[in-house]
Amino acid sequence: MAAPAFRAASAILAVQNGTADGTLTLPTHQTDDILIIATFRKSLTNTLTISGWTQIATWDGGLYRNYIFGKRAASGSETNPLLDWASTSGDFFALCCSYSGCITTGTAWEVVGSGQNGTGNDPTLTGITTLSAESLVLPIILYGDDNNTAFALTSTDPAAYTEHYVESLVGSDGSVMISEGARSSAGATGDIAVSGLTVTVGREWNAIVLALIPPAAGGGSNGFRARATHMIGGAF
Repeated sequence: MAAPAFRAASAILAVQNGTADGTLTLPTHQTDDILIIATFRKSLTNTLTISGWTQIATWDGGLYRNYIFGKRAASGSETNPLLDWASTSGDFFALCCSYSGCITTGTAWEVVGSGQNGTGNDPTLTGITTLSAESLVLPIILYGDDNNTAFALTSTDPAAYTEHYVESLVGSDGSVMISEGARSSAGATGDIAVSGLTVTVGREWNAIVLALIPPAAGGGSNGFRARATHMIGGAF
């Protein structure tokens, strides 16, 4: 059994204040790949829907509202999704990554951590405890200013992560990074250290950690695994 694997990342979708919605061009994907969208907007009152996608998590920082959405690809040519915000307030930014080799029925993630945020440089993210061997751990960082650099993430297990970092100078600037690292056995990742993140005065970082399930770890009739009860989730 092998862990799920990163396939491709999209370009960043960056939309300036005053525009309600934007269409995200999806990365390369195939049938049964899991697509993960990470997005945030500089508004604590604006809500987001993406038709046909499952909302995995949402949380507010001090300045930004953050969303994670997911979808199992029904084909290799999924329709590019419209990010449908309720109003036009605030700049927003989004990134999508595709992953192959995940569980092919039921919910694709087994653990979703709590949303985190802060204003200090090089934060330490609270890790998660995976439930299956060969799960793929995804730390996601959304930053409300262009950082003009990539970050490095390390933890006890996995010890290192491969990152997919995008940035934009649109509006107030923004960057999104989705990283991944596989665990050979179930257990705690340990806290995840971030290096290279320099927070500009008046800005903040937001982050969350989740894990994708390999096919052999499905269990049960529909592949369902336990996940954090305080988050929003559902079967694809």
